[in-house]
Amino acid sequence: MIKFRFLTLLIVFFVSCSKDENPTPEPLTFDEKLLIKAWTYDTLEIQGTKYLYDHNPDCHKDYFVYKNNKEQVYQYDESFFKSSICSGTHVSLTWEPKGNHISFYFGTAKVDEYKVISLTQNLFIFTMERDVDNDGKKESVTITAIPYDTFNPIEINGKRIQNLKTFPSKLQLEIR
Repeated sequence: MIKFRFLTLLIVFFVSCSKDENPTPEPLTFDEKLLIKAWTYDTLEIQGTKYLYDHNPDCHKDYFVYKNNKEQVYQYDESFFKSSICSGTHVSLTWEPKGNHISFYFGTAKVDEYKVISLTQNLFIFTMERDVDNDGKKESVTITAIPYDTFNPIEINGKRIQNLKTFPSKLQLEIR
């Protein structure tokens, strides 16, 4: 009987120390250091149609910032300018790169995830799932973002993609 208890205890010990508790991290498919800056929305693609992002023309552009330094470890900030007096809405979260995506957290609760399609010094393309037509179903939205200097806004290479329609109403990309 003592041998049986010892054997049972030994099995429980080995099962509780299995490798599943410490999975190997997914290798990143992008260079997270390229994210560390301010970005602004440039275009959106929804169901095969590409649109220019509808910024409030009287305000700063809507933008988001990835930070990762000693004082702001994996901090994500986003600002939207919706009103006619340019008062902004601000969101602060933490972010974590994993594999080919970025997870966003409010405290310890995961609130969103973006899939990274492409990331270079001057272009960030990612997808997110949003219900853009309020039909209760989420659609895949592909977003193109470009670097943004919030103090001196500029266009990269002075060019925009040609022949795009302006999205009829401002698409809400806030974390939900």
